[in-house]
Amino acid sequence: MEATCEPVAFNKPNFVNLYANLCAYMINYATFNELHNTETTFQLILAQKCFEGCTSQYTSQEEVSKLKENFKKNTPSNFKNRLNTVHFQYYNSSLTHCKFIGELFKQGALNEKNILACIDELMKVNDDQNIHCLCTILQIAGPKLSKTHNLDSTVYHILSFKIKNLDLIKISPTLKSSIFIIQYLNFKGWIINEEAVKLIESNENHSSFEKLPEESKKSYELKSHTVMAQCIIDECIVVLNNFDEKNERSIKEIVRMLNNINSWIKYDQVSFVASLILITLNESQSIRYKAGILLNKLVTERLLSRDSVSSGIDKVMNDSELKIELPKLSDLLFDIASKLYGSEKKNSIATFELGAAENPIAPPSCVYALNHQGFSTL
Repeated sequence: MEATCEPVAFNKPNFVNLYANLCAYMINYATFNELHNTETTFQLILAQKCFEGCTSQYTSQEEVSKLKENFKKNTPSNFKNRLNTVHFQYYNSSLTHCKFIGELFKQGALNEKNILACIDELMKVNDDQNIHCLCTILQIAGPKLSKTHNLDSTVYHILSFKIKNLDLIKISPTLKSSIFIIQYLNFKGWIINEEAVKLIESNENHSSFEKLPEESKKSYELKSHTVMAQCIIDECIVVLNNFDEKNERSIKEIVRMLNNINSWIKYDQVSFVASLILITLNESQSIRYKAGILLNKLVTERLLSRDSVSSGIDKVMNDSELKIELPKLSDLLFDIASKLYGSEKKNSIATFELGAAENPIAPPSCVYALNHQGFSTL
């Protein structure tokens, strides 16, 4: 029975209250327990299932891995749309899970120990999904839980996330609204009045990613771009590892491979170039020389344009976060540019202060740097 109630509740979020009622009935109704002798087992397993749903961080890795395996059958645009949908559905199912937890506690199917374990687990991962899940639980369970437990530290955790991340990441309007509701309820002593009920009811979910307001789509698109950036990084690693600058057949094989697969180079040359550069920044100078030679060969074979190579170098060179991580970034880029065609790009990089390109103080965050700058043509 417990194996049925929880999944059904998640698949039909509008009926979460009904399924929470059913669970509370089975746990608390004496006649049912006498007939089936399941009071302890059912409640314990239900509490365990609720806790397990709070232990997963924001990642739908299985779905994303399947999509990545099948990417070669999709264009980057279609791939991104599929990712957006996966992230949106996973996020919403997490919120539904937490709504179910809140209702179970409110109706007596979970005890204080159970719900506090879920709250503590969610507080271990400080991201937008877990904060939103905390808000969802507290909106429903806060008025009852606050009578026996001080919620100030949990509310402070939520508000601290908002203050620290307001300028760093795009917090969705729905999450901002949820945080405001929690702040309001805590200020009012967790007394649910007419005004508070209106606030909570106005914070409704949308049925699909496509129907979201543009502002609300941004947080999901950021996650999708991060996955896409990693895909480009992975492809560039394969290409660079297969390239042997001393073997002319090597470049021919790479060209054939890139022409025969649904490569990123066909859709976004600038991001491909930037990725190829990024994976070399924490490697030896010889690897950066090799990357420069490879880029030059790809231009000769007309898989890349000179403009895309220049733009890719500029994208990396102008990344403010990367400059902080690698103070000698211009020196590292010069290693690559020194092996490129002509002298115009070498001269432009040489205008930066040059020095020994040894021992960078920190490894570059390849995926973040690429994603931070955005995709050039998607």
